[in-house]
Amino acid sequence: MSAFDLDAFVGRSRALVESAPPATRRETRAWLVDPLLETLGWDVRADSCLHETTVDGTRLEYVTAVGGVPALLVAVEPYGESLDRDRAVSLLETMAWTGIDRAIYTDGRDYLLLAGTTDADRLACRLSALPDHESALAHYTRETVGQRLERHARPFVARQLAVARDDLVASIVDELTAVTDRGDAYRAEFDSAADRFVERLVAAFSDDGQRPVAGELETADADVSFEFSESSSTSDEDDATRESTSTAESRSERPSTSGTDSAPTDETNAIDEHETDANADAADERKRQQNPTDGDTVRASDSRPERSDDDAGESEYVVRFFNERGSIGAIGHSRSDRALVAAAEYLFERGLSGLSVPWSPDDDTRAVLHESPTHPDGTPMTAPKQLPNGLYLETGGDVEQRAARVEALAARAGFRAMLTGDWE
Repeated sequence: MSAFDLDAFVGRSRALVESAPPATRRETRAWLVDPLLETLGWDVRADSCLHETTVDGTRLEYVTAVGGVPALLVAVEPYGESLDRDRAVSLLETMAWTGIDRAIYTDGRDYLLLAGTTDADRLACRLSALPDHESALAHYTRETVGQRLERHARPFVARQLAVARDDLVASIVDELTAVTDRGDAYRAEFDSAADRFVERLVAAFSDDGQRPVAGELETADADVSFEFSESSSTSDEDDATRESTSTAESRSERPSTSGTDSAPTDETNAIDEHETDANADAADERKRQQNPTDGDTVRASDSRPERSDDDAGESEYVVRFFNERGSIGAIGHSRSDRALVAAAEYLFERGLSGLSVPWSPDDDTRAVLHESPTHPDGTPMTAPKQLPNGLYLETGGDVEQRAARVEALAARAGFRAMLTGDWE
């Protein structure tokens, strides 16, 4: 991609939005996003380019591919609307789960470029500033991405399975229903089992046999706020005179584990990290995270905790929760006992109720939850932890026992838990 091509795209786009800016998402795609992707060498009309699809619960306007391997995710908002932080985080989570390490999120005026998976680099800028970041955009061209996908690898299978997940699950459920007597009565169970099967298949074909899940990304990046400069005018000319870059604050503390080369690299200095009156609440939240009252647990809204003296090595215990529609969140910790506590707190916050204590998932004589730090026979729990609701949780035992408690609590709350990292 030459600088001339990018300059020409920006020039045409600025002239268009100054005369008649797009009024809908459809117009934004047709007038601004399609031309950008074509400038980058992508054929948005090819059969290999999916439109208006959902991957891992994230709505996407484009999923482009090279040789059948999904290569670039693109999310679009109507022109001039600020980019949504939740959707940006969801996009990052989808990159982590699928292994697709290039994504663009834009409303035609603001552009957020994401590269990498578990610890994605970010570059945010305005339309008028795109030529200043030509070297970063070069990593999003079909030519560059295609070179990285030339040699077949197992993670590419994971990408394909992840993107086709909904269709695969539906197909499996249809087959199971067709060959089973009164199969429709069991469709919900078939759907749950098929979804788990495809999900674990994706993990099996990922880089290291265990896909960095969205929960890891939530743990690292949920405190990342994507805030873009507000403009009193829809004119990109006015935007350029005020500020060419948007604000995207990144305070991720997790080192990259994806093993994937990422860009923009040195271009990330274009990302401003400052606070304004508009994000005072975010600043307060950062102060709270920097001085936590309880650094033992880390959940979707917490920053990475400091490891305690008794942490064994560089362990990671991640739990991702699902309902019938897909992933709803995750927790993680460097210790399995603290991950169990975080999972219990997460579930109680999201509707787990109606438990009769002392409670144990398998009618064991030893309690998992009780109103006192004892078992029904009066013997003390091995390692009780009092939860915010006043109940005591037994955190003693080995990793396998704690994993079983997490899964049992999730099932009791009506969710499904997927355990990754060092649980096994």
